[in-house]
Amino acid sequence: MDNLETAKRYYEGWETSNKELLNVSPDLKFISPDGNFSGAKEFIDQCWQFSGVKFRNKIFLSGGVNVCVKYDFPMPDGSAKPMIEWLTFKDGVITEIQVFYEKS
Repeated sequence: MDNLETAKRYYEGWETSNKELLNVSPDLKFISPDGNFSGAKEFIDQCWQFSGVKFRNKIFLSGGVNVCVKYDFPMPDGSAKPMIEWLTFKDGVITEIQVFYEKS
């Protein structure tokens, strides 16, 4: 499976609450405006509360060892927050995720 397909399955895993689709390295590095995580377990433990949410208007761009994903994250008040995620892969596994969004 190529990196683009792995990325699409990763987002499907979040949307369907299926951790088996996430295919992230145990040593995952996660960087965002609201916090950083070192390790897949810490990241998933802290963020899994957001699983089951359907991301809107997903756009995937892929090249080399990176996949960039733009989507709108539905907020509790009905609005949507634009987000961009930069996924880095090594040997078909996500090793780093950088998230970009405007902090409220």
